[in-house]
Amino acid sequence: MLQEMMKSDLGPEYQDYNIVIAQPNGRPFEEHQICQKFKALITEHNLKPVVFHSLRHSSTSMKLKISGGDIKAVQGDTGHAQANMVTDVYSHIMNDDRKRLAKKMNDQFFSPLHTEAKEKAVDEPPMTESMEQLIQLLKSSPEIIEPLLQMSQLLSSK
Repeated sequence: MLQEMMKSDLGPEYQDYNIVIAQPNGRPFEEHQICQKFKALITEHNLKPVVFHSLRHSSTSMKLKISGGDIKAVQGDTGHAQANMVTDVYSHIMNDDRKRLAKKMNDQFFSPLHTEAKEKAVDEPPMTESMEQLIQLLKSSPEIIEPLLQMSQLLSSK
């Protein structure tokens, strides 16, 4: 709307480059002008000093995260000619992602074993006091294990 007003006010002096953000005369901003305005905003709002390209860098990194690592979609959006530019420069290791991956790995890899152990424990009868005493006896006198096993086999064969 402001551009339309400027076009009518300036008439033939307005140069239309068909861009979204333009100077009052329609011409594009030059890099140094954008950097000056960016620095002024940082100072005015007491923000941590960064360079203007940091916005592109942060945006690309977040797009990679939000897209779940869809490199081609991010490449298309950012206009990078090579996909490896996106992966090499913008794919940072984010601590949240590391933790999420470790949890997924744990859930996928170890949970089935843990579930099996729980199921077995449910199926097994609880240890009685006499069983615990027998285990203690066998631990303290391992020499009686073999004779006990032989007696057990004899009794079960009858």
